[in-house]
Order: sequence, then structure tokens, then C-alpha cells
Amino acid sequence: MSGKRVMTIQKIELKIGLGSPIRILQVSDAHLSGCCEEDSEKSKAKSRKKTAAFLEESGGVPQEQRLKEALELAEDCDALVFTGDIADSPSRANLELLESMLEGRKYLYTFGNHDYYSYDSDSGCAEDRERYLDDFLRFLPCDPTMDAMQIGGVNLVTLDDSLAQFSWLQLGFLKAEIEKGLPILLFLHLPIYSPTFVPKAYEWWDSSMCVGTPADVLAAHGETDPKMPADEATQAMLELIRTEPLIKAIFASHLHFTDEAEVLGKPQFVNEPCYLGSVREIVLR
Repeated sequence: MSGKRVMTIQKIELKIGLGSPIRILQVSDAHLSGCCEEDSEKSKAKSRKKTAAFLEESGGVPQEQRLKEALELAEDCDALVFTGDIADSPSRANLELLESMLEGRKYLYTFGNHDYYSYDSDSGCAEDRERYLDDFLRFLPCDPTMDAMQIGGVNLVTLDDSLAQFSWLQLGFLKAEIEKGLPILLFLHLPIYSPTFVPKAYEWWDSSMCVGTPADVLAAHGETDPKMPADEATQAMLELIRTEPLIKAIFASHLHFTDEAEVLGKPQFVNEPCYLGSVREIVLR
């Protein structure tokens, strides 16, 4: 890719019966990849390699510049939601940059698998998520594992599905949000399975890259990742999403390409990465 790519706003409009329109900006996959002097040589080397790769893909525009541009666009919106992988790793450099850029803002933020991926250990497992959670909670105004924000008669709900599963705790949380009786927009990092994007996901990533992939699809592609088959809590969550009429739409990211399809009877919209100069504006009426 050559030449600077201008910021692209993927706009969608949903009619859910509001008296006044609401505008929401969804930002995902900024992949900030900085490091500090005290980081290990392994982390520094990986930071340099990842930063160079992101710069090449973006036509030479740094990730932090794209995030700054996204935040400027958010000034004209009623709400801001981050759907994961804003940091490529939880280095002190990345978290301090995030803290300074987001200071004073109100927003929702859900984990992506890279937000807690350590360059030093090459790991991004459940234990890493628990390890780095407090580092994020130090400056985030929300819980990146599950949270909600009510605005203009709509409930924006974030659920961390970065490990391709939902938990019983998250299921209870969503049920409690449903009890509030407001229309819900659901924000995730990994999208929910749709056959529309899976062929490209396997072509790009050798993985379905989503939640709830059917067993026959996993088997057909030889996918053996033990976290990919939906566990009991995840199956219950997917059934709740399918059957709950208050859940109006699903917004996700993670794939690094865009997709729109109906999943579980709901429209699902998948974002392109912010580092490539893309955000989504959601207009509710």
C-alpha cells in the first residue's frame, strides 16, 4: 500500500424508534505498538517489527496519528465505543499513551486479544488478561470485561469475548441489562460466526476468528484450538442474543476487514482497523 489513506467513516443507520437521533463512533484495532527503555530486548525487537509492519500497511501513517484522528471525529458524536486491540500489547508506553489521549473522555472499552498480549512472553491467555486488568482499570472509566452506558434511550453494552468465549458472569450481566427495558446495541471484539466472512478469515488468518463457529466448520478446516468450540456458557449467551428482541444489532472488529451480515437474527457489522484509517459511525433513529 502506498500513499496516505484518508480517514474512512463506515456509516450505517438503524431505525429503532427513537425520538431524536443518536450518533455513536466505534473505534477498533488501533494496535499501538510502542515500548519503553526498560522493556526486554525481545519486546523492543517485536515492537520495532510490528510498528514497521503497521506503518507499511497504513502507507506510513503512525497508529497513534490514526487514533488521534478517530478521537477528533468522536467529538461530533454522542458516544464513543472501543471494540478491542487499541493496544497491540499492554506495554507501559502504550498504556500511558492511551491514558493521555483518552483523559477526560467518557467512553466504553472492551478488551481485544492484543490488549493483554505480552511481547515478552508471546502470550495472550486468560491469565494474561487477569494480570493486566488492573493496569487498564487504573485509567479506564469502565470495565473492559463487561460494561454498559445508557444514552438517549439506548443501552450500549460491551462484552469481552477476546478468548472466543463468554462467561456465566457475563450472561448474568447481560440479563440484568435487558431488565432495564431499553433497546440494546451489543459491542464485541470477536464477531459472532457468519458464513459470509469465514472463507476470507481462514484465507487470511488460518482461523475462523469468531465466536460460535460450528463444529463441522472447525473440523473441515482442521482447526484444533481448544477455545474455539463454544462452551456451555457461550452457547447460552448466543441463545439469549438470538431470542432477545431488545438486542437490535451487534458491532465487532478483530478480522481486519469489514463484513455485514445477519447473525442470530440480528444485523452484525464488523469494523476495519483504525490503524488503516477506518472507523464506524452508527446513527440511531
